[in-house]
Amino acid sequence: MIEPFYKSEDKNFYLLKGDTFDLLESFEHKFDMVFADPPYFLSNDGLTFQNGKITSVNKGSWDKSEGFEYVNEFNRKWLSLIRKKMKENATIWISGTMHNIFSIGQLLTELDFKILNIITWEKTNPPPNFSCKSFTHSTEHIIWARKNEKVSHYFNYELMKKLNDNKQMKDVWKLPAIASWEKSCGKHPTQKPLSLLTRIILASTKPNAWILDPFAGSSTTGIAANLANRRFLGIDKEEEFLRISKNRKLEIENIEAIAIYQKKIAGFIDKQQFTEYLKTENIQQESKVALGFCRKKDIDNLKNLNKFYFHAIENQNVVKDFPVGLVDAKRLLIYSTARAKPIVLTGYSAIIKDVTLKHKSKIEGKQNSKTEFYYEVVLEEPFTKNDQLEFQIDTKKLFTDKEDKNKKLLAQFLPALTTLNRLMDSKIVVNEDKI
Repeated sequence: MIEPFYKSEDKNFYLLKGDTFDLLESFEHKFDMVFADPPYFLSNDGLTFQNGKITSVNKGSWDKSEGFEYVNEFNRKWLSLIRKKMKENATIWISGTMHNIFSIGQLLTELDFKILNIITWEKTNPPPNFSCKSFTHSTEHIIWARKNEKVSHYFNYELMKKLNDNKQMKDVWKLPAIASWEKSCGKHPTQKPLSLLTRIILASTKPNAWILDPFAGSSTTGIAANLANRRFLGIDKEEEFLRISKNRKLEIENIEAIAIYQKKIAGFIDKQQFTEYLKTENIQQESKVALGFCRKKDIDNLKNLNKFYFHAIENQNVVKDFPVGLVDAKRLLIYSTARAKPIVLTGYSAIIKDVTLKHKSKIEGKQNSKTEFYYEVVLEEPFTKNDQLEFQIDTKKLFTDKEDKNKKLLAQFLPALTTLNRLMDSKIVVNEDKI
């Protein structure tokens, strides 16, 4: 059993000390996403211009190249090991420059990965070109690939579009390089900015996903993962960098510090957007949700209601337990439809406080109803509207074969149970993009 160099109290941040080639073969856990920033092999005793001073480009012995064949073999070895640690629907992001990115692209294809994009990260504050004999180096490249050609991956298309003024996000990202506040615990020579890793993580993972970084450095991947409610395992053999990583995690264990960091991360429309989005994701993670029908003409009245009623199904005057599991649902979402019309979420939802079976005589306004019994759903607060929960549902995607009962209930305009994650995955996307 491997003894971690550091394990956070919340068990969402693990660090392993050692050679990534040895450690990857010593555990069985599989990951939802991998971010790798392998050596660029550009420590060639040259000079660069940084923070107003001429400085060496050398990063350390781990960054020295021993020739093209060595670089190729190094990349082939770690990519082969990483592939075994990825879930079948997992994706990998690999950062690089011209010194290593061509080797990695070739090997990804050779190892049967499917390349999805090559992101060009344009730095808003690059260092000037010291030699003045070529253009300023202001970009890095990040290859995004999935493990399998035929197994679909997760892509948070809607969020990426929202971050780009409601237009499809392009594969050129203009984001700042590392800021001074990101170096409060020390600095790694190739440290990536939180803005870059946060976008990568939100684009390709769901909450609580496990993310692996086999060349963790100062663990920007892990800090971004935890700030976004994801989990992290990082590997590095340099104790100096592992200590920086540990201190960075300790720094964000304070709730106030988390809020400050989330507001500082670039790449969002305003300082609140990251936090507000995470709140929406928390809603999506709730285990079970109930779907309730509302006539179109009554939708506008929902915002004034803190109770909702389901018809209880009767059979020979016996009230059935319907819908099964309703009391376990955390949230009630309202849908609307009509005969031969699509089923559409209205955007209205509320947290369920209590569910009680009641006779119509005990319910104001329903004494003359043909339905004898109702389930009264008491809400924590009146319904609120969320635009992200307003869309057409693909019922074929929503329910599994084992949930045929819920599928039939929904078709009859009756309450049904599902999870919000599955509901979001069943969204029908209408292509109205401005390209």
